[in-house]
Amino acid sequence: MAAIAISRALYDDLRLHLRGHVEQVGFFLADFDAETKTFVLREWRAIPPEGFEYQGAYHITLTDEMKTEVIQWAWDADACLVEAHSHKNSGPAKFSPSDFWGFRDWVPHLFWRLRRRPYAALVIAGESFDALAWIDSADEPEQAEHIELDDGTVFRATARTLIERHDDEGTTPDGR
Repeated sequence: MAAIAISRALYDDLRLHLRGHVEQVGFFLADFDAETKTFVLREWRAIPPEGFEYQGAYHITLTDEMKTEVIQWAWDADACLVEAHSHKNSGPAKFSPSDFWGFRDWVPHLFWRLRRRPYAALVIAGESFDALAWIDSADEPEQAEHIELDDGTVFRATARTLIERHDDEGTTPDGR
């Protein structure tokens, strides 16, 4: 399973930005350690209000210009991208069906534009989070199990998304 490593300062920036009554989003530049399957986050970019085509309590859409800027930012830095967005305080965090609808187009596009660099996404709801990673394929994510801060603090993902998604399909997480 994948993991995420981040400094306390960047983590605090993330948490501060993802507050509010509407969904918020931002991106990290990250290095990827293939041996440990760890995204090492190094720079945060909060999306400003003008970067949204639509921003509501339960859905966001970035402008085409913002998508291009974010991809160019990662390209210029020779980095992976890690997305983070909020889902208000709606219980234990999990990605929504509309999140997966967006990933269906976004992740393959990123794999193509960033030459198959891994991608990860976090969803924050209250004090909980879930995280997914697309490492070898743009088609099927794997669980990112935790976030580890540079001060040794470890936060565990709810892991609800993939478990509930497979339950809805009538299979177990290992495909049986």
